[in-house]
Amino acid sequence: MSPVRRLLLLSASLLLPLTPSSAQSAQSVPSHSAFRRTAEAAYQRKDFVAARDAYAAALALRPDSPRYLHHLAATQALTSRHDEALATLRRLTALGVATAVERDPDFASLQGTLAFNAIRTALAANREPTGEADLLVELPGRTGIIEGLVFRDRTGDLFFGDVHQRCIWRRDRDGRVTRYSAEDEELFGVFGLALDETRQTLWAATSAVPEMTGFTPEHKGRAALAAFSLVTGEFLRAVPVPSDGRDHVLGDLLIAPDGTIYATDSAAPTIWRLLPGAEEMDKLVEFPAFISLQGVVLTHRTLLVADYANGLFALDLSESAPVVRALAPPPNTTLLGLDGLAPAPDGLFAVQNGVTPQRLVRIGLSADLTAITSVTVLASAFPHLDDLALVTLVNGRPTFIANAGWDNFDPAKSAHPPAHSVRIFQATPP
Repeated sequence: MSPVRRLLLLSASLLLPLTPSSAQSAQSVPSHSAFRRTAEAAYQRKDFVAARDAYAAALALRPDSPRYLHHLAATQALTSRHDEALATLRRLTALGVATAVERDPDFASLQGTLAFNAIRTALAANREPTGEADLLVELPGRTGIIEGLVFRDRTGDLFFGDVHQRCIWRRDRDGRVTRYSAEDEELFGVFGLALDETRQTLWAATSAVPEMTGFTPEHKGRAALAAFSLVTGEFLRAVPVPSDGRDHVLGDLLIAPDGTIYATDSAAPTIWRLLPGAEEMDKLVEFPAFISLQGVVLTHRTLLVADYANGLFALDLSESAPVVRALAPPPNTTLLGLDGLAPAPDGLFAVQNGVTPQRLVRIGLSADLTAITSVTVLASAFPHLDDLALVTLVNGRPTFIANAGWDNFDPAKSAHPPAHSVRIFQATPP
């Protein structure tokens, strides 16, 4: 999991439809992260009543947060509201995820009771393998961080974006893996990838992060879109994010049929647009509810965008100014920790690496793209199904990266990640 996403997982905003006229007013409304900070401060000074009430307020704004549920239950237990704590824990287990409730000393007053034992059993069941996932490709001995993934139907090539090695790899249909981008190119860490077959171009989202080789403080906050020829592999051009005094991390992108590129910036956070033939990107939309933007899919004239801290958004591009709508998750589901997205019939495939266990899910959408109708786990808790990254379609099946390399790498301790096997899994939709 990228440190950018890990840092921003519990950042906040509101589940509101947002338009340009409502953006300013949304900034003045307290967010769930503000209540979380209040709760954490109260907990540190052992004012568990104040912490409990603040966690309850945060949860009211982000009701599908596993962490808020965990901490609310803990502070309820610490203030002798045992029945409420048990009810909150049941809400947590109903999400299909598992936090470390069993090892948390805050639940000491509940340990050994029949009700708490039942919750422990339910959490253990949530950690059991669910769905199906087939190993498509194994890449042993990798010393990079493999984040981006795209498949070229015409040739059978798989392309991989490497954040640490600052390059693109290609695996051909015969299984040979070679470096696609030259070593002397001024790429930063390579994140998401997208193919433009019409224009014979491979585009990459490239961003300067501490996990890339050669990172210096001067690199911090820089990001660009980089283009390569699909015919020759030649580097064509880089289009930097406009300088605005803020840090930027481009993590994912898509190419519309007309050649327009949409890219998500998790640090600013902003959705950028590069029009066909343009020399510079322009800002498509930026709203207070965007915290850590990740995957993006275009369906008709609607952009569907994952936010690591705030779930899923739909942007209607049919108007002169995009209309942004937060899509609330159905009951007993969570959309926290969404990363990569790929299109699915009547919905999306999504990597969800901000929950435990990490998983691939299918998100069902209404025909008008204004509501989420279902969240179905396709693959979770299998061996090696951890440290998940982006997802793409290979022969119509959702295909995603596991053991990407983020979890094994601490740039403060070592200049390079340890060698590891990156695994590419495919799931079979129901």
